[in-house]
Amino acid sequence: MRAWGYVHPDDALDKAVRLLVGAAADDGGRRIGVHLADPEDMLLIAALSHGGSEPEETILPALTAVPSTTSCGTNASDDGRWVWAVLSTARPRSPSA
Repeated sequence: MRAWGYVHPDDALDKAVRLLVGAAADDGGRRIGVHLADPEDMLLIAALSHGGSEPEETILPALTAVPSTTSCGTNASDDGRWVWAVLSTARPRSPSA
């Protein structure tokens, strides 16, 4: 992400990627795919399990709790189960004194 010019959200990005990859790996497929994009100054991270799992939504509360998450979801396709999160790249505002 730094190569694309983003310096935020370092910690949030790490947490989201760990959750997404963990969920895809838990589906038991032989491989996973991770995809990154930056639509409209947001970060889209998606993981594909390449397994036959149906969408389950227990991952969603954990993704929603990651700072900077603006949306997240999960769905099944012929290729496997997708789990994804969109993170804001805006720096958090400092609390007012």
